[in-house]
Amino acid sequence: MNKLFRLKVVAASLANLLVLSYIVYLAGYNFLFFIFFFIPAAMCGWYLGRVSVLCMAVLSGVSWCVVDILSNHYYPSDLLRYANTVICFLAFAIIGLLMQRLRHSLTEQVRVSQELGKTLEELKRSTEDARKLQSQLQVVCAWTKRINIEGRWVALDEFLTHQLNTKITYGVSPEAMQEVLVNVEQSEFPESFPVQPQPAALAGSA
Repeated sequence: MNKLFRLKVVAASLANLLVLSYIVYLAGYNFLFFIFFFIPAAMCGWYLGRVSVLCMAVLSGVSWCVVDILSNHYYPSDLLRYANTVICFLAFAIIGLLMQRLRHSLTEQVRVSQELGKTLEELKRSTEDARKLQSQLQVVCAWTKRINIEGRWVALDEFLTHQLNTKITYGVSPEAMQEVLVNVEQSEFPESFPVQPQPAALAGSA
C-alpha cells in the first residue's frame, strides 16, 4: 500500500467525519446518528493500521463531544457528557480494531491459500515426474552407479534432488565404516614382510 493511497484514506475519513459532524449538528441530539461515527474508524481499520484507528477514534470522540456541546444537549452533570465521550471513543476504537483484525485475517487467509495452491501444484508436478520415471526403464552405470537421464549421466544424489525434489543428507553406512577402520588399522600396523634368508657366509680359508 503506497503512501498516496494512505493519504487518500486519511483524507476521506476526515472528510466523512466533518460532514457527519455537521449533519449531526444540524439535526440536533434528538436524532441518533451515533452509529455513523463508526465509518471513519472502520475505514482506517480496514485500510490502515492500529495507530490510525486510535487517532481517528480520538478525533471522532472529540468531534462527537463538540457537536453535543454545540447542540445544547443538557446533562445533569458535565461528568456525564465526558463519560459518554470516553464511551464513544472506546466504541470507535473497538470497531476500528475489529475491522483491522478482520482485514489482517482475510489477507492472511488469501496468502495461505496461495501458498497451498503453489504447494499442490509442485506436488502434482513432482508426482507426474515420478510416474514418468517409474514408467521408463532407467539405465544405471555398472561401475560409477550414475543414472542416465536424457543422455546425461548424473549422480544418485543429483537425481534425487533435481528429478524427484527430494531433500537428502549424507552419512556413512556400517559397511563403509568397517572398511575405513580396516584401512586405518592396516596403515597404522602394516603387515611384516617375510625375512629373506641371508646367503651363507663363505667359509674362511684354512
